[in-house]
Amino acid sequence: MNEEIKKALEDFGTVIDGKLKAVTDKLALVSSDAEKKHLIEAIKKELEPEIAKYNKMQENLDAREAKLKRVDFGGSVPGKTFSVELKETLENIIKKEGARTLRGRMLNFEQKTVIDMTESNAFNSTVVVPPAYQPGVVYDPSRPIRIRDLISPGTTDSNLVKFIREYSYTDAAAVTSEGAEYKQEDFTLKAIDAAVQKITNYIVLSEEMLEDVNGLTSYIMTRLPEKLRNAEDSFILSNGTYGILTLGTAYSDNLADSKVQRIDVLVDAIRQVANYEYRATGILLHPADATRLKLTKDDNGQYIYPWVFINGVPTIDGVPIYTSTAMTSGTFLVGDFKRGAQIFDRRQLTIEFSNQNEDNFIKGMVTVRGHERIALAVYRPHAFIYGTFAAALAQGSA
Repeated sequence: MNEEIKKALEDFGTVIDGKLKAVTDKLALVSSDAEKKHLIEAIKKELEPEIAKYNKMQENLDAREAKLKRVDFGGSVPGKTFSVELKETLENIIKKEGARTLRGRMLNFEQKTVIDMTESNAFNSTVVVPPAYQPGVVYDPSRPIRIRDLISPGTTDSNLVKFIREYSYTDAAAVTSEGAEYKQEDFTLKAIDAAVQKITNYIVLSEEMLEDVNGLTSYIMTRLPEKLRNAEDSFILSNGTYGILTLGTAYSDNLADSKVQRIDVLVDAIRQVANYEYRATGILLHPADATRLKLTKDDNGQYIYPWVFINGVPTIDGVPIYTSTAMTSGTFLVGDFKRGAQIFDRRQLTIEFSNQNEDNFIKGMVTVRGHERIALAVYRPHAFIYGTFAAALAQGSA
């Protein structure tokens, strides 16, 4: 026990002794048992405030005294604070031995259940150590490649893009003898309409969130367009009327190799693009299929990755590989993207804030909406070859 507590206890004993001496002197002059009993009751009442005063002082010493290890006077009860333990111990001593026994006495006290001083035990509901907040909102990354980046860009000021596509032809060109009839070619042309489509999304949030949440506006201005671009990717690839996978040409196997692999299928798809006189500018795969390509092994169990993906650049037969989760796992698309299709922006992607939607104004809510208007023209269906690896591998090994 440190010196401060020793002195406090000694001072307390001195006060008690002084009062006990005064009572003892009075008791010597009193012969009636009733009067003696009255004096004893009086000293008890007088000592109670002193003990209460001392307990209050002990409350400020609890943290330091929690580590003391002393002889137990009657045992402690788990979960009681140091001040409660000390109060009960002192009261027990006075009751059993009298207050005079405290004078000049070293009190060895032990609280058997000691609560380690951790943050959870030491701090109450008030935040003592404030957290270090990082600005902004943390979110998952967006797709690194957009399908619109692979095809030709354009703009339009109409709600419809119309173009003429060569639908079919009869190729009759040939060497002609002198005086003979020229060879007739027949072309069938078809007018194709690509209607402008609107892609939209929105969210509703409170005015308080916009005002109080740090970085929320920047977060919305980033995330809302990214989600809209995801819908745009799906439109360009898979729309049932205008999508590249809808209008493109199905893969036709030319391998018949019992050991055919995914790389063989992609090389053969590049060949099919070339058969239509186009030059493939990209291979579009789901990341899972690109990984399977990298893990392809030869008959000796050696990876063929270094010889296919030269200098770390993912290419097959000179054609770069692009990965996007917009593609369904297990499918592939090989094509001349720049010549085969074009995207037209009628209204570029726009984000707008308004409280004039429904009952937003009276509820203090804000609607944030994103929208764009685009048209997709797939000029040359034969410029795109698509298929599934499962079907292609089955055909190739037939």
